[in-house]
Amino acid sequence: MFRLIASGAQQGLRPSLISKVKPPTTTTTTSTTSKFTSTTQHFPFENNNLLGYQVRNNSSQAGVASEPKISLPETDVYQQKLLKYNIKKHEPYHLKFNPKTKNQRNNDSASSFSIDEFSQLLQDETFRNQLNEKHLFVYASNLYSGTINSRRARLNKSKNRDKDQRSAFREDMTLQSAVLNLTEIISTGELNSVLSARTLFKVFGTLLQFKLNDEIVNLWETGVNSDVGKLYLAHEVLSIVIQVGHETRRFNYDEIKQIYEMSVKEDKTVHPYLSDRMGQVAVMEGDYVTALDALESLMNLYEQNPNEKSVLGALAQIHLSFIGHSKDLAIAERFFEKGLQKEGLPYSVIMKAPYMTSFLSNCIAGGYSMEEVIDFWRRISKHYLEQDFDLISSQSTLHAGFFKSFFEKYPEPSKEAIDLLNLAIESAPKVNEVLLNTLISNLPWADKEIFNKLLNLYQEKNVTKSIVSHRIILKQSKQIEYTNEEILQLWNELLGKLDEAGYTYIANADWSALRASTMFSGKFSYQRTGLYLSVLGKYKDYMQNNFAAIQFLRNWVRDANAYRLISKITLEENPQFDGAIKVDIPEFDSLRPNINYREVTKQVTDADPRLLE
Repeated sequence: MFRLIASGAQQGLRPSLISKVKPPTTTTTTSTTSKFTSTTQHFPFENNNLLGYQVRNNSSQAGVASEPKISLPETDVYQQKLLKYNIKKHEPYHLKFNPKTKNQRNNDSASSFSIDEFSQLLQDETFRNQLNEKHLFVYASNLYSGTINSRRARLNKSKNRDKDQRSAFREDMTLQSAVLNLTEIISTGELNSVLSARTLFKVFGTLLQFKLNDEIVNLWETGVNSDVGKLYLAHEVLSIVIQVGHETRRFNYDEIKQIYEMSVKEDKTVHPYLSDRMGQVAVMEGDYVTALDALESLMNLYEQNPNEKSVLGALAQIHLSFIGHSKDLAIAERFFEKGLQKEGLPYSVIMKAPYMTSFLSNCIAGGYSMEEVIDFWRRISKHYLEQDFDLISSQSTLHAGFFKSFFEKYPEPSKEAIDLLNLAIESAPKVNEVLLNTLISNLPWADKEIFNKLLNLYQEKNVTKSIVSHRIILKQSKQIEYTNEEILQLWNELLGKLDEAGYTYIANADWSALRASTMFSGKFSYQRTGLYLSVLGKYKDYMQNNFAAIQFLRNWVRDANAYRLISKITLEENPQFDGAIKVDIPEFDSLRPNINYREVTKQVTDADPRLLE
């Protein structure tokens, strides 16, 4: 059973949870073989008919393919670089380039390859013939780590997202194109001589990051029928295939269990990644016996090697699955309580926000009182603060999930709902910008008094409104019965914050917030259209650059009536609009006109005059 093993002289704990979940007649089948030492070792798979897939394996193929013996000239520039090609720490483009020091975005040394360069060289057969298993694995590893680190940096760092958006998008496209290119070449069999399970694991892992589920299944189904089919049955590879197959319903649960059982032999160690994924799938299917067996199998590996990171990670991941995915709330709550404790577990559980929000949602659906759910949320928030979790990502996700579930249960501001919302705010261990922004973003109540009281919390709790806060408030005012003058005041407050932060232009996100509160405000859109056009007419030249202006007008083409109205600002010297109001531009320190909007956007209106008819 699942034993909570403490270090040193502490005795193992056997929670009553396990005995209550598993039937008395159930026996546990786990592997207790030699110590697990490698995350890339390969496990035997002798059944050649897996759910109809004919697995072919050449006797010359091993877990890691042998390196080709190719005679190459010493002066070959690519071979010289390949000799020094290693796994390198990835640095996102937007962190490489510093406009103050004029650093170049691509500062890779001559001894290495950029992702883009290696991807292009793979098209060359001569270059492919120079590769060995290590070269391909290093490239796949750099693809995988590059994708992970790039996204983590964008989510966790405080950056100017308007400024970094293009470089981040370009980097994503480079990485995605590269992994798709590699996937296509692998599927043709042209890299079979240097392919290994550890390389496939990195490729599948990168595809998973981009949610390219069809490509994962297609590559696996092609590969498992190839001459190196055995590589595709390595446990670490199957761990991803099982996850994707379950998520996409490509395999039903019985088929997944069949794949798992046929790939496991009683006298062989189950790779922790495979135990992890099988345990997670079992929890989601309500098969807690199988999930607990997977957990105990991992505990056996932990006993053999308490420092194996892959085992510790797998234990923590299954633990999280019990919290977030178990519909048996008694089980979920037991694992939740253990996860919050700093001591008592042999592994560290990072209480990841998506699992916590799923737990809260399940508790509401399972009949827990909202007071109980608020207390769970309070304790998780406190835990995040104590553990110094990143507030921008983890707490934002937690609060968004909580308030989404809260307002789904209370879509209208009844007395009970208002009291409970006040309780949540009072219970929060820290009322900060993240919490208030998330609350206002998710608020469905079109009550002006409640909305204003929430806005007052910024001042009452000494929370400084950021640019993001002002955008959220302006956007959410779409449902509040504000006058045009009140909406204009919110707009002016946003511009004041932009100016204070040193912005020289009004960003797309700012125009989007104004549009949401006026033209797209539903029942208020008619009376606020004049306000929007008045503001646009005054600040049209404050857009970032010519490209931004052109895209701004093009985005309105899909709405014929709105496009005709907005195009008048381009075509007429002094257009007149119904409901227009007086807009004054204050003195700014940073914000300034950057373009000639009318001149720039003329190319849009001239492109298809029929749209103006």
